Amino acid sequence: MSKQNVNEALTRYMEEIQVPEELDQRIRQNFIQYHAQKENSQMKLKKKIFAFSVAAAILIPTAAYALNNSYFSQSNVNLNGLVDNQVKQAAAKGLTVPLDYKISDQGVTIHFTEVYTEDSKVLLHYRVEKADGTLVAYEFDSQGLNIRTDGKENGQQTTNPTYSVPGQEGFNVLNYFGTPNADNLPFYLTDSKGNKLDTGIADQGEPEGLLAFMTVGHKLPQEMVLQVNVNRIGGTKGSWKGQLQIDQLKSSTPSAK
Repeated sequence: MSKQNVNEALTRYMEEIQVPEELDQRIRQNFIQYHAQKENSQMKLKKKIFAFSVAAAILIPTAAYALNNSYFSQSNVNLNGLVDNQVKQAAAKGLTVPLDYKISDQGVTIHFTEVYTEDSKVLLHYRVEKADGTLVAYEFDSQGLNIRTDGKENGQQTTNPTYSVPGQEGFNVLNYFGTPNADNLPFYLTDSKGNKLDTGIADQGEPEGLLAFMTVGHKLPQEMVLQVNVNRIGGTKGSWKGQLQIDQLKSSTPSAK
């Protein structure tokens, strides 16, 4: 028998087979259930993919926001107008440099956490911390001074105390950071060779805030060193000395004394 004849015989045989109605219905029902389950499974998968996509859309911006935890980007952060829109935009773009430089004595740590630089300005974020990393209390040591105003409201320190010096007109402000330096500068910048830079200087004068250095009419060098020489922080006397390398193009490893 030829191959064609065999195929024709098999076709006629298959056509003559009678499938019981009950079995036919069961086969059809199983077929429908199988495809329904497959469809449901695909639908669940699609839903999971969709849910994951939505979650990703929510999480990615949140993660980006979480990573951008720059101190300078906070709306209430400023110092004499120096944290301007340019600084805020740079912080939002991640253009500030994170730091983890600490100088400790008497259980108190000056912790520098972030720096922003441009041609004529350096801004540093600092925290004055206890051993557990929390901020120290905002208080001053005014013993032996002829205090004019204590800087307190309802028993809480809100600003620097002021004091008078006999034979001197006006009054002086008690700084939060004391120094043995004759020029009363606990923080200043030098170039890489140790020469003191001619800059304006400002600090927040609180347990957390900013140090600012700025120039007018000339640019700061690319490589600088923050010199720290503090002998009192608020109400605590001690010795906090160190040097922090600042590079306008990259961060450097600081050294402490």
